[in-house]
Amino acid sequence: MKRIGVLTFVGFVALYFVGSAAWALDLGEWVPGLKLSPFLSERVEYETNVFQVPSHSKDDVIFKTIPGFVADYTFGAHSLSAGYRAEILRYVDLTNQDTVHHIAVGQLRLDFPRLLLGLKDDFTRTSDPPGTELTGRIKSTTNVLKPEAEYRITSRLSTGLNYAWTRVRFDDATIGDLIDRDEHVIGGSVFWKLVPKADVGLTYSYGRTEFTTSSDRDYTSHGVAIGLRGDLTAKLSSSFRAGYYLRVPEHSDQPGFSGFRFGGDFTYRPTERTTIVLVAERSPQESTFENTPFYVTTNASLIAQHQILPKLSIGARIGGGVNDYVTKQTVFAKTDWRRDTFLAAGAQAEYAIQPWLRLGLEYLRTSRDSNFAPFSFVDDKVTGRVTLQF
Repeated sequence: MKRIGVLTFVGFVALYFVGSAAWALDLGEWVPGLKLSPFLSERVEYETNVFQVPSHSKDDVIFKTIPGFVADYTFGAHSLSAGYRAEILRYVDLTNQDTVHHIAVGQLRLDFPRLLLGLKDDFTRTSDPPGTELTGRIKSTTNVLKPEAEYRITSRLSTGLNYAWTRVRFDDATIGDLIDRDEHVIGGSVFWKLVPKADVGLTYSYGRTEFTTSSDRDYTSHGVAIGLRGDLTAKLSSSFRAGYYLRVPEHSDQPGFSGFRFGGDFTYRPTERTTIVLVAERSPQESTFENTPFYVTTNASLIAQHQILPKLSIGARIGGGVNDYVTKQTVFAKTDWRRDTFLAAGAQAEYAIQPWLRLGLEYLRTSRDSNFAPFSFVDDKVTGRVTLQF
């Protein structure tokens, strides 16, 4: 399904496995503190431009079966959670694109009186393209491991240490030889509690990225950022951060980057039935375009969800952004710095027949306009879905 890996910020609405939880199976009678939520979703999608090409597009109907579960085990102030879903894709015409996605997450949280320890691992095996450059069906495997610790010095002041190891691999060697990589980032933070459920933090991070084949692209990075996290008010929460970022290539013939970087979201709930989310990002991203090592993406997305009836909810989203490439290239007899603008807009409706049974309908249009015409495209997708969740 040509869901916009081409627009990763739109993927924010799918941060959880299937959306809001319905019922959960309370297994506390056998294992105190254990809850399990299995689910099954069946989707039928019609897509007008499966490979996101500028012309001679191919449309198809895709059947997607999504089984999975979310489990949560609570013991005292601590918790252990895990989730998994498979996405079984079957195309009506383009049967050579049939595949299965695997998405899994595990998280351990140990909350002591002064010390908070966390460990999280995210695994994704997918054919959805990452970032806002690659299009079409692209198989890749990504794993992100994140241990972290936070020590509460006083009731308002705390300090933290975090580490992230991101491993990215592509099945297609023409892509993998350029951007298969391991990213290591370690950071230290100081947090000051502004209000009971939110704080402001100052973070310094140091990173090193090593490419599996294209070692001439290796670089180190430094970042300083200020962030807001938690519930700022009863209706407004944030995970937004912004600051300065420096990317230093190890080879002098490669370009670097220094400038403003930001990312995260603000969530506003004006009523119990309405949620509005603003997601924004500006950061360098690895590139496969000619010999350009990276581009800078700047994007934002606005997502709204409203429950108009006890069993009926509707939603809409719109977002867009710009990709600026850092080197001038010659492609198809044209020499220029590549610049892409992209847009995603859509709407959806969901009806809950029962707390454990939901029907949904969604429309999404994604498009990209590039000063290099072969990279422009328009794609429309209509999705119907049935979800069972306990």
